[in-house]
Amino acid sequence: MNEKTIILPPNPSGNGGETNYRLTVMTPKRRFLSYLRVRWWVVMVCLVLTIGTVLTYETLRKERFESYAQIYLSGNLQMNVEPMFNEESLTYFGTQIEILKSSRMQEAAYAAVNVTLKPDEEPPIKFEVVQPLKASILVLHAASREPDQAQQFLEALVSEYLEFKQKTRLSSMADAVLALTDQVAKKDKELQAEQDSWADFQRTNNIAALEEEGKSEGFHLAELSREAARLKLERGLLEQGINPLESEVRPGWLELLGPQTNGLGARLMPSDMMLRSARMELAVARGEWMRKTNEWPEMFAPMRRLADEVSRCERMVANLEEQDLAQKRAELELTGKRIAAIEASLPASEAKVRGINERLSASQRLKNNIQRDQALFDRLLATLQSADLSKNVQQERLAVLVPPTSGRPEKRYLPLRIILAAVTGLLLSCGIVLAWQLVDGRFVSVLDIKDQFGDVVLGVVPRIRVSRRAPRAALLAREDRRRTYVESFRRLRSALLLSSFPEGQPRTLLLTSAAHREGKTTIAVNLAMTLAQSGLKVVLVDADSQSGTVNTLLEGADKPGLMEYLQGQSEIPDVVHPTEIPGLSFVPIGAIGEGADGLFGRRKFDELVKTLRREWEYVILDSPPILASDDTALMIPQADAVLLVVRPFSSQSRMVRHAMEVLYQRQARHVTLVLNQARGEDVAAQFGVNGTAVAVRNGSPKQKSTARRVKEDAAPPTA
Repeated sequence: MNEKTIILPPNPSGNGGETNYRLTVMTPKRRFLSYLRVRWWVVMVCLVLTIGTVLTYETLRKERFESYAQIYLSGNLQMNVEPMFNEESLTYFGTQIEILKSSRMQEAAYAAVNVTLKPDEEPPIKFEVVQPLKASILVLHAASREPDQAQQFLEALVSEYLEFKQKTRLSSMADAVLALTDQVAKKDKELQAEQDSWADFQRTNNIAALEEEGKSEGFHLAELSREAARLKLERGLLEQGINPLESEVRPGWLELLGPQTNGLGARLMPSDMMLRSARMELAVARGEWMRKTNEWPEMFAPMRRLADEVSRCERMVANLEEQDLAQKRAELELTGKRIAAIEASLPASEAKVRGINERLSASQRLKNNIQRDQALFDRLLATLQSADLSKNVQQERLAVLVPPTSGRPEKRYLPLRIILAAVTGLLLSCGIVLAWQLVDGRFVSVLDIKDQFGDVVLGVVPRIRVSRRAPRAALLAREDRRRTYVESFRRLRSALLLSSFPEGQPRTLLLTSAAHREGKTTIAVNLAMTLAQSGLKVVLVDADSQSGTVNTLLEGADKPGLMEYLQGQSEIPDVVHPTEIPGLSFVPIGAIGEGADGLFGRRKFDELVKTLRREWEYVILDSPPILASDDTALMIPQADAVLLVVRPFSSQSRMVRHAMEVLYQRQARHVTLVLNQARGEDVAAQFGVNGTAVAVRNGSPKQKSTARRVKEDAAPPTA
């Protein structure tokens, strides 16, 4: 439930004390079942209408007689008939149903039973065709007001249908045979032409030789492509200065060869490997020469030999570099020539391979065409043979499974229809009540009030029947036999006397309502009488300047009252009048004239309330509705508690919520609700003791168990 809480600060003027007020506004949560119990007559009306309609229809409807027949599909369904001539490809059963319902069949059947159809009238015979689920059966149903008419109608209809099917099958089968014959002859000519073309192709082409030649040329073309790719890779390596044969030389093999095998090494090694070896030998010789020069400077002969050896190595390196460069140029030129020769021979080889493949593809197409035409020709020939056989034997695929039955009275299923009508009436009534509840914003029960405002219900007063001509009948009498009615005010009295309030027991009670005709005046008078009967001194002040109903109930219309005192025309002892009830005094409203606006906000009203509080134990103020007059708001500061009277199916929830919001904004203390004219279940729910329920019927209680009651002669509040 959504709720909105407003915290009102304390009033610095002193009205309302130092209390912080919390105003909680809740979204209404209506109880559908409670509303439905009150609107039970809607359910009864809907049930009577729906069930009565069904019963009336079944009573006035004329008796009908029905007949049934069944037709099933006979013969072999898997006949080798071309799908384009098979009726199953056109939703066979749907076609048969439409044929049975066609005007031709209906007119023939009606003519057989001597019935003439008129264009503007409903057919006298009700006819239906139904196909059971996943069954090769058609169920025919006819209903008529005459016992034998439905059976005769179905017999004529089935006979006409079977005759029609036989004629159409013969004519359609003859047409199919002619069409199949033409197609077989045409396809035979096409097959012969394809076979002649294949024979001509074989005379000029050897398929086996073409296949072998194609394989050979394919391998040769692949080898040429691989060789061209390898040579292009070698050329790229040579252009980058890398010898492609270097990877073929094992590392360290030159060290195994002695100096005497330099010529053999030059023939076996690539030129760049020889060059690297010579450069390494030169570096070794130079290192040796430098070492010996440092160690033995006096030995000139060895130094000269080393110098000669270094010079020889340098010359050999230079010669090898020239040979390596010349060799790489020669290899690069030779590789380019080989690549050009291979690329020049590739187009011719590719053209030869394409030619061979084209001739092989042509042979394959001719063979495929011959096979396809042969298969189609065989199927057409088999279809022609089957169709001719069906024509000769006149095979019927439809047969009568169950002949038309004799006319039997139609089943009405009256109990089932009554149950469906009752369910429909219940659903309809619940929908009407639900829509009514959503539109209606009034209270329904005490639970409805608690759902919206919480546990703020101080008392519940049951509903009684009182004539408008005798309003005093609503007052409590000395020997009142309306036990539940009397008990409700006693419980309201006990709630005021025995409840704990933070600021003490309330002595000034303000009774108001959100709108007129809620019964606040009656509750105010009866509450005052109940408090007085308990031995308390109570004064009832009629502060309702709009209606003054208390004057009528207590017969104080001709006496000076509150208005005379507020206008300064009378004193307090003059406006307080005793009643026939001991301990109860009464202040009438008096004569309401001009200038009465704002009198309740003056100091004289405060002085009146203070004086009454000193001399009487309880002061009860009967004020106008809070939303109808501002006088009630002016009385709020003088009240210890406010009793807001509401009535089910009369008080609007939004108005009561607005009234409570106004009361809290005016710093009202202890705002509670009193439900007037409540139903019996609300009284039982509010006053049940330990699960004890009190049933109210015509104002007299019926107790199911002994419940503890408040004594009529209760002790004073202090006791």
